[in-house]
Amino acid sequence: MKKILLALVILAMVLSAGLAAGAEALYAWYFPTAHPYGEEVKSFAEVFMEKEGVEIKFLMGSDWNQSTQDANMRALVADGYMNITTFPASDGAAGLYDELKSFGVNVVGFGGATSQQTELFCIATDVEAAAYAAAGYAIEAMGGKGGILNVLEVLSDTNTLKRKAGVEACIKDHEGVELVQQVADITSIAEGVEKISAALTSNIGKIQGVVCTGNQASSAAVQVLDDYFARNPDAEKIYLVCIDTPDDVMQGIEKGVVYGTIAQNTYAHGFVPMLILKKLNEGYSKVDGTYFIDSGTVLVTKDNMTTFKDDLMKVTEQILADLEVKYLKK
Repeated sequence: MKKILLALVILAMVLSAGLAAGAEALYAWYFPTAHPYGEEVKSFAEVFMEKEGVEIKFLMGSDWNQSTQDANMRALVADGYMNITTFPASDGAAGLYDELKSFGVNVVGFGGATSQQTELFCIATDVEAAAYAAAGYAIEAMGGKGGILNVLEVLSDTNTLKRKAGVEACIKDHEGVELVQQVADITSIAEGVEKISAALTSNIGKIQGVVCTGNQASSAAVQVLDDYFARNPDAEKIYLVCIDTPDDVMQGIEKGVVYGTIAQNTYAHGFVPMLILKKLNEGYSKVDGTYFIDSGTVLVTKDNMTTFKDDLMKVTEQILADLEVKYLKK
């Protein structure tokens, strides 16, 4: 009965939205809560808005709870927004996407895929492969042996679980390398600083590499290691590999605190979903069997700090060239 009532409510919302919007397609961008990655992706969706002359409603939620995303996205639909690009607050978002899709709402994901793949497309990093690569870069810098601290963010995020699996698989594939400790459920830089500091303090001499696969965790690790080496200039080198390219991480690379960072293609995460939604409203349809669009990554070190964005843009240009060949048809 509850499911029937919910369906009737959503149907009423969609019908109301259709009457309000008329023939005009309304677009929305949604992210679960304030976060540096979300802000960066939003900026590139804004680039699309300016370039294409398409109005976009931008909305960030207040937390990572799936119930909050459910309520906020249903409210967007009630206001007439039938074309939404979004990041999943949890794998439970698959149920929300499926529900909205059944009433004609186009949902295109960015940054993270749901396991049931109920969104039309997902434009994202292959996060497990990227985490495997990040661990591999750290292990190579360590000389192929030693201990690793694995630093994760929110475990309810499907991306975090994939990153955990990627790091663990890489460590398993390298003899002489062990996972010393894992810290997780980091929801802020301050929380990350506390947890990473505690892990290093309790494992003095055992950690030669640190792998961070979350944005805020990466910023926290930079702070911790910068302070650690300032206080212990003769300490054994610890090789830190991060994700994303916030200013503090890039400064850490310049100072030698950070060995390297995995740059995600946030331009593609912001621009491509909006273009897909626009083309769907221009009469294009999804090619059967397509879903995941790999946006690519680049390892940023001192050697390519000024050129890595060019490499990522080449990937984006190829995605755009393939869009009406591989993914959409008219």
